[in-house]
Amino acid sequence: MEERRRILIFAYFFPPQGGAGVQRIVKLAKYLPAEGWDPTIVTARAGDYWMADEGLAAELGPRVRIVRTPAPTGLALLRRLSPAAAGHGRPLRSSTGAIRRLRAVASWMLVPDSYLGWLPFACRAGEVLLARERFDWLLTTSSPDSAHLIGLRLAARHGVRWAADFRDPWTRRLSFRPPTAWHRRRHEALENAVLARADLVTFTSEETRRDYAGRVDARIASRFAVVTNGYDEEDFAALDGVEPPRAHFAIVHAGQLNPERPARPFLLALRRFLELRPAARGRARARFIGPAYVRDREDVARLGLEGAVSIEPALPHREIVRAMRSAHLLLLMEHESERGGLVLPGKIFEYLRAGRPVLGLLPRGAAWDLIARLDAGRCCLPGDTEACAAAISAWFDEFERGGALESRLAASALEPFERKALARRWAGLLRSHDRR
Repeated sequence: MEERRRILIFAYFFPPQGGAGVQRIVKLAKYLPAEGWDPTIVTARAGDYWMADEGLAAELGPRVRIVRTPAPTGLALLRRLSPAAAGHGRPLRSSTGAIRRLRAVASWMLVPDSYLGWLPFACRAGEVLLARERFDWLLTTSSPDSAHLIGLRLAARHGVRWAADFRDPWTRRLSFRPPTAWHRRRHEALENAVLARADLVTFTSEETRRDYAGRVDARIASRFAVVTNGYDEEDFAALDGVEPPRAHFAIVHAGQLNPERPARPFLLALRRFLELRPAARGRARARFIGPAYVRDREDVARLGLEGAVSIEPALPHREIVRAMRSAHLLLLMEHESERGGLVLPGKIFEYLRAGRPVLGLLPRGAAWDLIARLDAGRCCLPGDTEACAAAISAWFDEFERGGALESRLAASALEPFERKALARRWAGLLRSHDRR
């Protein structure tokens, strides 16, 4: 019988924190044991984060060990030093201006990011574990980018193989705006050190892998691989009978909005649709489920969409999945830019499995190409209000005719994105890079 293998994973975002960034490692840890791997997760103690999902940790079996460490953040420091700077009386996480101020302060003082305070505590925990136990691999996952500095410190010192997982690009991230040339060079130096030292580097889209491969030599690029995000079939097992409402046309956006991905492009299109189809007012409703900013709520009011749009708090993941199945149309948005084209959001795979058509307000790139290739919906550029309004109108017509608005996606096309299959891919990559 083959000996079980062990992997030490460093993931800042982990239950009871919630949100899209948590899903990748939770589901990997859930299904790796079936592939012969026992994960130990080093993570931050629950602190100041705006999304929580207490139920996710219950999915993990007895072979998954969790080690929690202190993790002071730049957000906590900002609140302590200057409460006024942290939102001028507004909740910090809902204030676009406050987030930008936090990012500005962090970009000057904390390289690579405002989670740098976790580094010494996580490294200390890793030192203790590696000194007393054998691990076959380390895995660090970003964001935050500072997580990879843990692998940079520990892998060589302890002679253990290291996988660096980029859930988001580093210097190609949408929000990456270093304040000076020195800061840019420092970020690039750290990023290049990670790429050069890691035994395996994973990305969530082929577009991101190609983008990185074009900036390094072939030897480094040969260690690059793609492991997309995905969906967990167990999350959908009890939802096959869930249907959208018949009384109104339901549009759902699941997940947080942010300064680079505001609701406004969709809101403008929805307003235009209602101008063209006034009889649809009161019958078409859009739900944004997840953290949002004051600006997004103000845009709803400015555009006269209070009765047509609701912005709701984040829900536990299983409830989010149910909301997807209860929609007629699922909304996916990304920033219209070259960087935005690299992004393949994690929720797209759950959207696809939910079986509802996807309306993408996207730049041409990873997400647009996947939706087009799978014939899973329709994409428009975020600034093309008329095209987006026309797409909403066409789906509304189908709703009016009593159509099911089911996706035309074949079930077999989704199988590579199921979390069990992705865990097998991870296990295969780790085995293949053992020999390099």
